Amino acid sequence: MLRKLKGLEKVISFSVVHWHLTQTGWHFDQESGNVDDVNNVNYLREIYELAEPGYTGKYTVPVLFDKQTNKIVSNESSEIIRMLNSEFQEFAEHPEVDLYPEELRSQIDEINEWVYPSINNGVYKSGFAKSQEAYEEAVFPLFEALDRVEGILSKTRFLAGDKLTEADV
Repeated sequence: MLRKLKGLEKVISFSVVHWHLTQTGWHFDQESGNVDDVNNVNYLREIYELAEPGYTGKYTVPVLFDKQTNKIVSNESSEIIRMLNSEFQEFAEHPEVDLYPEELRSQIDEINEWVYPSINNGVYKSGFAKSQEAYEEAVFPLFEALDRVEGILSKTRFLAGDKLTEADV
């Protein structure tokens, strides 16, 4: 979303893995057109291994991959959002778009403190729970946070006030 808002489509390509996580990991699906146009690999793990031969960690999405150095710049969504917002200004068609404005940073950071663990990670924790107990540990805080978001948005258009910020994306 931020890639589009900033107008970075010409300099940052976008590939999507298949929604179904298989035994061999996240994969690109040729049939649906979800392909890796950069490295022409079939599995996300191959990108991690290309970037760091012998890699043994988790293969997670999203990934910001540097085509010139063949390195993963980041696989943390909040870091990638900040990078796209500020580090690519010279390439952005819309550099005036700022989703982390100085005057709202403390409010955005406060929102992100509970949204990230409760909603962003809560979806994964509940969706990939290996037991009913693990599911309940994740799903109840997830829905409490969603209720909190609904309460904020019932009074204002965006989470941090009257303009779109990274807290909304």
